[in-house]
Amino acid sequence: MDIIEELKKESKRFNKIAIWGLRRRFNTFRYIYSGFYRVLKKVGVPVIWVEDEMKNQKFIKKNDLIISADVVGKMVPEKLKFEDYNLPVRDDVYYCLHNFKEIFTGKINPEKLLKLQGYNNKAENYEKIYKGVHFDKKNKILYQPWGTNLFPEEFKEPVFNKNKFIFWVGSVWNDKNGHGNINEINELKTILKKNNLKFINVRFVPDWLNTFLIRNSRIAPAIGGNHQVEVNCLPCRMFKNISYGQLGFSNVKKFNDIFKDCNIYDENMEKMIDKVLSLNKNEYIGLVKKQQEICKNYTYLQHLNNILKAFKQNLYFFKPF
Repeated sequence: MDIIEELKKESKRFNKIAIWGLRRRFNTFRYIYSGFYRVLKKVGVPVIWVEDEMKNQKFIKKNDLIISADVVGKMVPEKLKFEDYNLPVRDDVYYCLHNFKEIFTGKINPEKLLKLQGYNNKAENYEKIYKGVHFDKKNKILYQPWGTNLFPEEFKEPVFNKNKFIFWVGSVWNDKNGHGNINEINELKTILKKNNLKFINVRFVPDWLNTFLIRNSRIAPAIGGNHQVEVNCLPCRMFKNISYGQLGFSNVKKFNDIFKDCNIYDENMEKMIDKVLSLNKNEYIGLVKKQQEICKNYTYLQHLNNILKAFKQNLYFFKPF
């Protein structure tokens, strides 16, 4: 059974999948919602995507699976008490929730709740499904990176460019806790400038333009902030860039475990970038091809399948590519 047929089979246990929130309001997490929605629509799984508003509770029906994340941003204020949540609490629906507070999850039947987390060092304490994917069966917490929005058959042909531009599609930021990437990006800019390369930051672009810009970059780094590096958070940028046809490389060490001999890594960012820039066309494209084979296990398609299977706690029967 291929992955699409498996996803369709697993989804039949639910009436439909309801993606809750960020339908019109913006947060970077919206790109993940959009990717999930696209996958489910394309394979023919019943799915709706509604805004986080009380009036949309009427769309939730018996045996629905709700996928949602408790995120904060300019358009999404933090929820500090149970009454701030618009998502209904019902015993006849299922929930897959990312970063929701205990004031909300504590009111859900544990048998109907799956908690979703990105991969980090804590995941290593639990059962390994495959590299970067772990399952805490006791507490029903699935740890996995977000991955790429493309299907394996949609992966782009590897490219090797000699232009002077490096497009960074996404945020350059920081917060009061220093969890952002601004310091690392400033270091990246300095290194690129030494190599006569120009860093260009682009935000709020559709997926097709993201793909176009990455494919037209000289190189496509997936640089994590200091906090990401410390906890081995796996940015989805790495998987996306690979699926778009570029060589993936990052300062997050965990990628060594995933991509092994086709990964380029150095704790010193300048040395790492020099290694990538020193590759000739054949070497570069050869590494991309190897990375793309591994990246087939890190798609929204695969990770949605993991979510559905986790409700039966039978991830142990999963066979990756």
